Amino acid sequence: DEEEDSEEEEEQEDELTQPASALLADLAEKHRLRRRTLMQHSSLLELLELPSLMDACVRSSLYEDALSIAGFANTLERRHLMESVSEKEEEKQTVVVGVVSEIRRREADLRRMLIHRLRGDVTMPQCLEVVTALRRLNGVELERRNNKSGEQHDLEGVHAAMEMRLQVDFLEARDTWLEGGIAKIGSAQAAAASDKGGASSRTSAQAEQILDGIERYRTRCFEIVTQFLAIFRGSFAPSTSSSNNQDHSFSLLSMWTARRVQTFLTSLNTNLISHVHDTATLRDALDASSFFASSMGRVGADFQSLLAPIFEPLLTKMIVGYWSDGLNGMSETLKACRDAGIAGPLFGTETSSSKDGSDGINIDDVDVQSSRTPHPPRSLLALPPLARFLNAYLTGLNELRRCLLPGAFPSIRLAHDKLIADTKMALQANERAALTPGLRGEATKLREAAAKMKAEFDKCVEPYMKNSLEVALGSFDYAIAEADKARIEAEKKAAVLAAEKARVEAEERAAAEAEELAAKQKAEAETAAAEAAIEEMKMEEQDNSKKELEITDLQSD
Repeated sequence: DEEEDSEEEEEQEDELTQPASALLADLAEKHRLRRRTLMQHSSLLELLELPSLMDACVRSSLYEDALSIAGFANTLERRHLMESVSEKEEEKQTVVVGVVSEIRRREADLRRMLIHRLRGDVTMPQCLEVVTALRRLNGVELERRNNKSGEQHDLEGVHAAMEMRLQVDFLEARDTWLEGGIAKIGSAQAAAASDKGGASSRTSAQAEQILDGIERYRTRCFEIVTQFLAIFRGSFAPSTSSSNNQDHSFSLLSMWTARRVQTFLTSLNTNLISHVHDTATLRDALDASSFFASSMGRVGADFQSLLAPIFEPLLTKMIVGYWSDGLNGMSETLKACRDAGIAGPLFGTETSSSKDGSDGINIDDVDVQSSRTPHPPRSLLALPPLARFLNAYLTGLNELRRCLLPGAFPSIRLAHDKLIADTKMALQANERAALTPGLRGEATKLREAAAKMKAEFDKCVEPYMKNSLEVALGSFDYAIAEADKARIEAEKKAAVLAAEKARVEAEERAAAEAEELAAKQKAEAETAAAEAAIEEMKMEEQDNSKKELEITDLQSD
C-alpha cells in the first residue's frame, strides 16, 4: 500500500507533463488492478491467515494439518518466488514472502513441540506418530532446499544428516524423560523417609528407593532402546549408503547405551556406599542390577561383568566391619579391666564338656560332609571377651552367606589373615600390660586371664576360625580334607585308647592270674602241710601205741 501511495504521488507530480489520454489510460489500469484485487479478497484473506491457522494447529496438536500448511508454503514459494526473474518482480511478492517466513517460524515451533512431547511418557504408537511427523517436517525442509538450490546430488547427504539429527533429538528427549522419572522417585522416597523419621525407617526407605530406582531405570532404558530399534532400524533400504547410515544409527545407540550404563553404575555405587549397610539389601540390589543387565543383554548391552567391581569391595567392607567391631570390643574390655583392676568380667563359668575337651574341636563328632559351620568351642565360655569376639566373627560369616560373591574371596582371606594377626598382637599387648609391675587390683587373676586367653586363642580359636571361614566360603574340598584329617586323628586316638585299654586289661588279667596261681599254690601248700601234720600225728599215734604196748608187755613180764 505504501508503494502504491508513493506511485500515486509521483503520478500526480507528472500529471502536468503527461497528456490527457495517457493519464486516462493509467487511471483505467489502476482501477482494473484494484477491481481484480477486490475480487480476490477472500483468497488473499485466507493466504494471510495461514500463519495463524498453522499456529492454532500446532497448539491443538493437529500435526497433519500443520504439515499440510507447511507443504503449501513450499508450493507458494516455488510458484511465486522461485519463478521470479527480475528483482522488481521479487519486490512485488512481499505479501507471499511475509506469509512464507511466518510459516517457517511456525515450523520451528512445531518441531519444538514434537520434541517436547518425546520428553514425556509416550507409548510406542504415540512415539511412532511423533517421529513420523518430524520426518515429514524434515521432508518439507528438504523440499524447500531443493526448490532453492536445484541440486540433486546433495539431497542424499542432507537427508542422512537430518535423519541423524532426528535420532540425536530422539535420544536427548528420551534422556530427559528417563532422568525425570528417576529424580521423581528419589524426591518422593526422600520426602517419605523424612516424614517417617527414625534411623531404621530412613535406612529402609533409602534401600527401597535404591531398588525402585534400579527397576525404573531398567524399564525406561529398555523401553527407549526398544523404541529406537523399532523406529529407526527398519527405516533404511538395503543399499550401500543406507547400510552405512544404519551402522551410524547403531553406533549412536551403542554410545547412548554405554553412557547410560556408565551413569547408572556411577549412581549405583554412590547410593550403595551411602545408604546400604547390610548384606541383605546389598543382595537385593545385586539381584535387581543383574536382572537389569540381563534385560539389556537382549539388545546387546549386557553389563553384568561391570557389577562385580562395585559389589565385591562393599561386601568385603561390611564383613570386615563386623570383625573389626568384635576386635575393638575385646580390646576395650581388656583395657577397661586392666585400668579398673578387676578380673571378674574376664572369667565365666566353665562347663564340664569344656573341661573334658579343652581343645574346643570335638573330633569325635566331625561330619565328613562339612557343609555347615562347626559348633563353637565350649571352652570359650570360661573367657567371655574371647567368646564375644568369636560371636562377632561368626556374625560376619553369617552376613557373608547372604551375599556370597566368589570374586571377593581373596580380599576376605587377606582380611581374615590380618584379623588373626591383629588379634594376636592385641592379646600379646594385653599380656605385656598385665605383666607390668605395679598393676593394681586383682593383678594375679588379670595375668592369669591374659595368659589363658592368649593360649586359648592359639590352641583353639585360630584353627576354629580358619575352618569356619573355609566352610562359609564353600570350600568343601578343604572341609572334607579337614574332616578326613580329623577322622584319622580320631582313629589314631581311638587306637591309642584301645591299646591302652588292652594293656590295662592284660595287666589286670595277668595280675588276676598271678593272684589265682598264688592262691592255688598257697592252698596246695596248706593242703600238703595239713597232710604232713596228719601223717605226723598218725606216726606219733603209732609210736605212742607201740610204746604203750611195750609198757604193757613190760608190766606183764
